[in-house]
Amino acid sequence: MIMTSIDGQPGFFIDGEMAQAYRRDLEPVMGSLASYQTIIDLGAGTGVFSQFLAAAGGYVIGVDRNQPSVQQAGLRVPHGHFVVADIEDQGLPQSLPFVEHRADLVTARYAIHELADPITTFRLWSQLIHPRGSMLLIENCWQRRDWGWSPWGQQSDTLPLACTQTWATAVYCLRWAGWDVVHCGWMDAVNAHHTTRLIAGFRLYMILARPPRASML
Repeated sequence: MIMTSIDGQPGFFIDGEMAQAYRRDLEPVMGSLASYQTIIDLGAGTGVFSQFLAAAGGYVIGVDRNQPSVQQAGLRVPHGHFVVADIEDQGLPQSLPFVEHRADLVTARYAIHELADPITTFRLWSQLIHPRGSMLLIENCWQRRDWGWSPWGQQSDTLPLACTQTWATAVYCLRWAGWDVVHCGWMDAVNAHHTTRLIAGFRLYMILARPPRASML
């Protein structure tokens, strides 16, 4: 998950200019962010993306397994609600408030590369979303060589979405989990931002999906 030490680094922070770039990429595909009243942000870390989402007026419920990060997220987004939980745990729906109403939007930014079993987890996440809601995934095309033989590099060798060079694998997993993928593409405005271009090999993509029909769960 996103840790405090990298929150201020290019590609991770979202200041005013970067927020505009995000909106230029997102809103033509998913409409105004203000139209989503309840949002669950999975792998929220210290709340960088949660803060961006909350600025549009929605109520954000953030989830992360790291308690210090969750505490900082609560300070960053005081009107949100943040929960310490594992986003892959089958008990996740019961750990969230208002789960019976479900969310209009579920988001995961820089989170799916850590999933041990993406298909099972994507099926789990369908329990968090309103039948007419949407899920937004934002990820980077991480490169295996950048991790070296660090502990994370060795762990990434076991994770299906850790170092893919395209969105195709994530889309494949989503479809096997029953999701309807309605858009996938590069985040051109964010990738063109001068701070993002400072990072070699950093290229973000986004996927928008609709939840599976009840008969498919």
